[in-house]
Parts: sequence; C-alpha cells; structure tokens
Amino acid sequence: MRSRASTAISEIECRRAGLDFPSWLILDEYNYVDADKAYDFVSTTPLGAFSEAFLRKIAVLIKQASAERRVRAVLRT
Repeated sequence: MRSRASTAISEIECRRAGLDFPSWLILDEYNYVDADKAYDFVSTTPLGAFSEAFLRKIAVLIKQASAERRVRAVLRT
C-alpha cells in the first residue's frame, strides 16, 4: 500500500485559514460532482486564507503527485 500524498498545515496557516490545529491536506484526490447533483453551501463567506508561500508549496506537491499519477477523482454524491 502506498502512502498518501498529504501535508500537515502549520499552526499559523491553520489560524490564517480558520482551521483547527492540527490539520492536514490530502493532495492525491479531488472531489468530482455531477453538475446536476451539485448543491449550494449554507454560506460562501470565506473563513480565512492560506499564505501565498504555503499555496506555492501545495501547488508543487500536487504537481509532483500528479506527475507520479497518484492523483484521482473521487465521485461525491
């Protein structure tokens, strides 16, 4: 069994994004929702945001996982 592509979110990034610490990002899957089955969220008001530096780190990790063909779609219903 291979390990998951993931990264821990630092305490400061959790505070910036309005997340509990500790938190993790799973980078080897993304949600796929059929357009006719999509739904609205209760609120679209942002809770916070990651720093640009952390987003660059995430982008590099996702690109690596994709190059290794480790990224997959997960159908959400």
